[in-house]
Formats: sequence, structure tokens, C-alpha cells
Amino acid sequence: MQAASHSSAPALPKLLLYLFAVMLGGALLAVPLFHLGKAGHAWLSASSFRESGLVIWLLGEIEKAGFNRYFNRAVLVCAIVLIWPFLRWVRLDRSLLPVWRPFGTGLKQWALGFSLASGLLLVLGLIFFQLGAYQLRADTRWWQLGEAVTAALGASIVEEFFFRGLLLSLLLRTMSLRSALLAGTFVFALVHFLKPPEGWQIEDAAVTWSSGFLVLRQIAAGFGDTQFLLAEFATLFAVGWVLAQARMQTGALWAGIGLHGGWVFGLKYFSGITSYNSGWLPWIGNNLKIGLAPLLTVLLTGWIASRLLRPR
Repeated sequence: MQAASHSSAPALPKLLLYLFAVMLGGALLAVPLFHLGKAGHAWLSASSFRESGLVIWLLGEIEKAGFNRYFNRAVLVCAIVLIWPFLRWVRLDRSLLPVWRPFGTGLKQWALGFSLASGLLLVLGLIFFQLGAYQLRADTRWWQLGEAVTAALGASIVEEFFFRGLLLSLLLRTMSLRSALLAGTFVFALVHFLKPPEGWQIEDAAVTWSSGFLVLRQIAAGFGDTQFLLAEFATLFAVGWVLAQARMQTGALWAGIGLHGGWVFGLKYFSGITSYNSGWLPWIGNNLKIGLAPLLTVLLTGWIASRLLRPR
């Protein structure tokens, strides 16, 4: 696919401004959302509904939620609220979106992508386990697949529609093919990298009006950690690049949804049955998306997929 019209206003600056507004809005909304959650917990604890199963579950979720989780939910709310004004601003039309038919071919591409991505990633996890980088959890439940399957389907469908369907099509409207692929992949990696460091948390008693901006500062500090940047950001960039190539090769989203879902499934399932032994960076991180070994596995998966998928 080539750029449809170079006379249109570039979409990339608008997209970056949208992301900036979402993160800023999340920093502002996180603290009120945090206090709302704590107030809701106090009210439910004192209400007559506190013995019901749903309320007991909800109270447990609120108790486990740290400020980072409220920040993530605040960012999600801002992203949803601002997406419609953004789409109107960039003048989205349906002709930019990829086709879904034929369904039979699409389902085959999805199955191929899912099997290939999840299979190679879990083989990598098995190698890590044999090397001693990971160990089985004491309460391992081999057949507990619900969370991994749900996360795989949800993330792959939503993110592929947004990044490879909407975003890539918008970029192709005003940029060359290679520039659009690079820009779209960078934004994809950047969005997934915008999170505080693993294990970093603000204690509930320490939350103030500026805590959301403290989270933003921690996120920015992650770009100064060269080892972590190479170990995780490079892998995220490779994932985005492989998915964009699958989108362009097939002219549809099926293969990308399968690959994306397979990686998420493998990551979630392996993380659910194992725990990490520290000291293996930059080759092996504390999950299957961090490290140079996962990076090489993603690139190998993309190379095999490009050979197996029929171009359109």
C-alpha cells in the first residue's frame, strides 16, 4: 500500500499530541480516581451488601490495587474519552481500514500466527527453565488458561485494529511506506513502554496531588536505563515491526491478530506458572518480552511467518 494523498495534514504530530494529552490527563485524573476508590471501599465495607460475593470480590480488588493501577486506569479512561475527538481531527474514513474477507483465509492466517508465536515463545520459556533462569511456582496450575486466553484475545484484537488498522492507515495517507512502518512501530513500542518500573510503587499514605506526575517522572527515567531500554524497548519495536509487515503482506489484520495473541498468550501463561531467578539481563529478563533472547525469537517468528503467509 502506498500513501493515498500527500496533501493531507500529517497524522504523526497529531497522534503524538494525542498521546501527550492522554498521559497528562491520566496524571491529573489518577489521584481523584484513587481517592474515589478508597472512599468506595469504605462505603462498601460499612454497607449491608458487604457479605455478597460480588462486593467481597470488589473489596478484595480495591485492597490489592496500588496507585500505579489507578494511574493505568486513569490513562485508559482519558484514551477512551479523547479517541473520538482525535478521530474527527485526523478525518478518519472507512476506506483507510483493511478488509476482513475472505473469512476462511483470514482464520487460517490467524491460526498460523497464533500457533507460531505462542509455540516458539513457550519453547524459549522451556529453554530458560532448563537453564535455571526460571522455576515453577509452588501452586502451578497447568490447565488454568482463562486469564491468558482472555488477555490474548482482548489485546490482540483491540491493539491490532488501532495500531495496524487505524494508525498505520493514517500514516500511509501522508508518508512513504517505509516511513509509515517505522513511525507506526515506534509509536507502538513507545505506548507499551510508558509504564513505571517493575516493582516501583507509591504507598497509599504517600499519595498527594502530584503523585500522578511522579509516575510520569519514573516513566521518563526508564529511557535513561540503557540496558533496560535495549532489553525491552528493542523487543517491543521488533514486535511492532513484525506485526506491521504481516499487515502489509496480507492486506488484512488476521495474521497480526494471531501473532499478537500468540505472544500475549505465551507471555501470560508462562508468567503464571513460573517465577524468575534474577541476574540474567540483558539476555533474559523477568518475563518473556524482556531481553535479547526474546528479541531474537520475535525476529525469527516474523521471518518464518513471512515465508508461510500468502502475500496479497
